[in-house]
Amino acid sequence: MFYCEIISGLWVGDIDIMLHKKFIKENNINIIINCTQQIAFPEVDVKKVRIPFSDRLENDIDLLKQNKDKILEFIFNQLDVDNILICCYDGLNISPFIVAIFLIKYGEIKKEDVRTIIRTKNNSITLDYDNNLFDL
Repeated sequence: MFYCEIISGLWVGDIDIMLHKKFIKENNINIIINCTQQIAFPEVDVKKVRIPFSDRLENDIDLLKQNKDKILEFIFNQLDVDNILICCYDGLNISPFIVAIFLIKYGEIKKEDVRTIIRTKNNSITLDYDNNLFDL
């Protein structure tokens, strides 16, 4: 089970933590963004959003490029009032990458610094993807 709070109220995690009802309740998670194709949401009373990525983002990079602005704007608009958990298969790649591009766009963090900053929260996070693929 992997999870990490990157900034206040914005968490990343794997599918096991997404299904952990006690974690959802204790951390007042109001929105779950499920970045898997078929893993079911937990039966909890939260807003549920699915972004249907495979387990390898490189297979879905076009999907992320097409929906990047909608995803990032949604997170930005909700984060003031809701705690958000972004989950992917392992919690170490896709969900932290979405947070990385969010921080570049809205946190005004430099592309070359975002990986180091996020990895200070948990050095297991890999961020193997090139954020230069996106116009941020």
